[in-house]
Amino acid sequence: MNSQSPRDLFLLHECVGKGNFGDVYRATEKSTNRIVAVKIVDLDESDEDINILIQEVQFLSQLKSPYITGYFNTYIQDVSMWISMEYCGGGSCADLLKCHRKLDETAVAYITRDVLRGLEYLHLQQKVHRDVKAANILLTANGGVKLADFGVSGQLSYTQVKRDTFVGTPFWMAPEVILRKAGYNEKADIWSLGITVIELAKGVPPHVGGEPMKVLFQIPSMPAPLLEDDPHGTAYSDLIKDFIKYCLVKNPAKRPSTTTLLRHKYFRSILRKYTLVPLIQQKDRWLAKNSKISKSKRPRLSLDYDPTPLNPIDWRLTENCQSGSTPNSGGVSPLTPKTSGGTSPCTSTPPQKDENRKEDHSCSLSLDGNVILACLNRVASRAKTEETKVSVLELGRVLHSYESRQPGLCEAIAEEICLYVHKHREFL
Repeated sequence: MNSQSPRDLFLLHECVGKGNFGDVYRATEKSTNRIVAVKIVDLDESDEDINILIQEVQFLSQLKSPYITGYFNTYIQDVSMWISMEYCGGGSCADLLKCHRKLDETAVAYITRDVLRGLEYLHLQQKVHRDVKAANILLTANGGVKLADFGVSGQLSYTQVKRDTFVGTPFWMAPEVILRKAGYNEKADIWSLGITVIELAKGVPPHVGGEPMKVLFQIPSMPAPLLEDDPHGTAYSDLIKDFIKYCLVKNPAKRPSTTTLLRHKYFRSILRKYTLVPLIQQKDRWLAKNSKISKSKRPRLSLDYDPTPLNPIDWRLTENCQSGSTPNSGGVSPLTPKTSGGTSPCTSTPPQKDENRKEDHSCSLSLDGNVILACLNRVASRAKTEETKVSVLELGRVLHSYESRQPGLCEAIAEEICLYVHKHREFL
């Protein structure tokens, strides 16, 4: 950590994206006039979030590879952490797909090869990325390819090379990560890479139209996805199909390593002078023309409420925790199956009538009663577009309106979520 004030060191320009726990800005490092990316993170988060953030910083600081985003330094300003990193002016591969819909095989091969080189370096360092996908592959203005976003990355010890934590993005997640029966190792990245190749070639990953949680449960039992020809368009080569087939071997022990995959014939199609620059430039022009939302720096929106105090309603929360029933359902909750008594992690008790209690029942907006509104506030702060933020804000206002009329509603919803997560914790 550097003790200097980052406001004296950097000149911030426009907001260029959102990463884990913070907004990312293009900035100029005043002392060198170098363009960098600065992630500004609000430290007013839970301890768990801060630990993940520190993990990302520590992870990045240990890496030195031309195929991985470079880390420069970390600074503290008031309650904010500023992380300066290499600036990738070409955007992400997900941005390329927004413009081009899908990429030709040569572009896919070029990107895949350099991602493999980055993964090879990581795996040799006993590290696993755990969230390989187009959105986490960044591009420099001159067409360089960089692996990024290490918020969920993990390090393998030399004596125990298996992870047993459940992180990543569902559509790209390897079967063994979902099952968690015997842990997993760096081969999980190979599976995610295979899914990413399909994503780059077709524009979307497999199963993208399905409900994420449903797909999550189905991936371990379903056959590995294939890159199928479009009956009304693209016919894919046998080489790219074969490469994907090798990546998507269900048994991780039989899945090839990065070093083996780099020798695949698929990469022979890359011309020595090939560059991604034209694709990046076309994308930049398209985004400039079609982007509805300015990426200028702006404060995060928040859900600010001024409730009218109302008498709280007894939701019989203890009974709800034990039975899984909603107060007025007369039976099983529409959200979760009936839960047997004694298994719920909830500990709330019903409001007790107190003759000495003041008439101002502001407790209806206590922290416990407003966990849903607090979550909506965080969702709004993470929204990538103004439209999404406005939608979340509107949802919060509607929910607050009902909370004002039915105090305790948010707490009841939170407990139903608690019950659902507890019941399905082995899959989550």
